[in-house]
Amino acid sequence: MIYYDIHTHQPSVHPEDIAIVNTIIREECDLSMPAQWCSAGIHPWYIYNVDKQISCLESVASSSAIVAIGEAGLDKLVKTPLDIQKNVFLRQAVLAEKLKKPLIIHCVKAWGELIAVRKIVKPHIPWIIHGFRGNGELAQQLILQGFYLSFGEHFQISSLRRAWPERLLIETDESSCSIQDIYQRLASGLQISVNELGNQVNQTVGRLFPTI
Repeated sequence: MIYYDIHTHQPSVHPEDIAIVNTIIREECDLSMPAQWCSAGIHPWYIYNVDKQISCLESVASSSAIVAIGEAGLDKLVKTPLDIQKNVFLRQAVLAEKLKKPLIIHCVKAWGELIAVRKIVKPHIPWIIHGFRGNGELAQQLILQGFYLSFGEHFQISSLRRAWPERLLIETDESSCSIQDIYQRLASGLQISVNELGNQVNQTVGRLFPTI
């Protein structure tokens, strides 16, 4: 069985794991790829020189190793003004749409703003909320708006059930838990077998990331 980890900061270590390793675009433009499959984006925690960072992202984003843009997003707990965050996020969303690569999203306490940007962009490519920990009501609202939800070590059962089966993805992010362990936890929460969970996630990943 293949275990898909759609957002992580560490390369996979087991042959049955397929990981999308995140690359954060910072002040220095590093064009090297840390793994076979990567995402690249400007995280709202690390916005320094917008034009320079966007230029760097554009220079790497068309690489076949880059299968997603992000993590990009909005975070009301950081000092960077929300207007600047929105600008950076919107530019990445437009790039993702242009390249037809899914957008991986970091969002903290800015759900209304995120939905508003989605209505502006009207994307045709998938938008994926990574590390989703919200409740079932929020999950349902986001799913109705067209978002996918990716779950890691910490999650709410009510949200898991709303996302299952076709809007659910799985990740380790920065967790010390293995992707296999997280599959086990999610399957237990859904009261299904790991194989049933894996088969459905394989279909979803195949649809969203056809080059993997």
